[in-house]
Amino acid sequence: MRTAAVITVSDKCTAGLRHDESGPAITALLTEAGYGVISQKTVPDEERDVMEALLEAAEAGISLILTTGGTGFAPRDRTPEATIAVCERMVPGIPEAMRAESLKITHRAMLSRAVCGIRGRSLILNLPGSPKAARENLSAVLDTLGHGLDILAETAKECAAPKARVLSVHISPRKGEAKTPIPTGTLRRDHGLEGDAHAGTSAHRQVSLLSIESVKSLHDSLPDLPPGAFAENILTEGIELHTLPIGTGLQIGTTICEVTQIGKECHDTGCAIRQAVGDCVMPREGIFLRVLSDGTIKAGDEIRVL
Repeated sequence: MRTAAVITVSDKCTAGLRHDESGPAITALLTEAGYGVISQKTVPDEERDVMEALLEAAEAGISLILTTGGTGFAPRDRTPEATIAVCERMVPGIPEAMRAESLKITHRAMLSRAVCGIRGRSLILNLPGSPKAARENLSAVLDTLGHGLDILAETAKECAAPKARVLSVHISPRKGEAKTPIPTGTLRRDHGLEGDAHAGTSAHRQVSLLSIESVKSLHDSLPDLPPGAFAENILTEGIELHTLPIGTGLQIGTTICEVTQIGKECHDTGCAIRQAVGDCVMPREGIFLRVLSDGTIKAGDEIRVL
């Protein structure tokens, strides 16, 4: 599923003096097209505020970032300037196509200063502030945007960005013990996995991951190890997690997380697995994440390195 963020740029909406209609209209259109809208927010017509919102979404690895508002001639219309400031490459053809389509409806379309560009693997596109115009402009290019986003994602594959999947999800009511598998887990931003003892107790160790490849190294000594035996929240397959640099972004399903720690110190007396077989892989090869966006996780979800 492609991910998206919608940013409404409006002093009045931010101050509560006007109801935001454009943001929800764009979100509805994206959802209908199959996008997972991870974030919808409102910021004032300050270039710095717009830049910060764009950078936050791009750093979270969101595929498509749409703004609505601030593209006209008014002195505080600075959305295009903020977009240009954060983009690494510009994509002029997309706003040109939107203007060409809008000119069929109104000659005022030529007054739009909307721009489009790329930052990392995110595409950033300005839309008008009017709900009707925002829908019309996005509808004119939405089908083709998908191809562009696929090209950006394919670039990541060509660079050998590792992929993996979730094998199982686990929680426990107390720390320092094996965890129990659950069908579906709920991740909360800056909190962790709901129902787990570690949730809400640490800013950087909110969720733990361990790969089945690491666990298999102990199967000869203890072949009946159940999922969650190393107190990992998520058991993965297809990636050497402990090789990821600190700060790496991970998309698990539609949830975005960040790697904050590799390995940990084992308990003073050693965990139950260490006592049983004389070794434990979690301190060496387990990783910890901070949750950047809300979502659910389950077995089979794809894990993408951002």
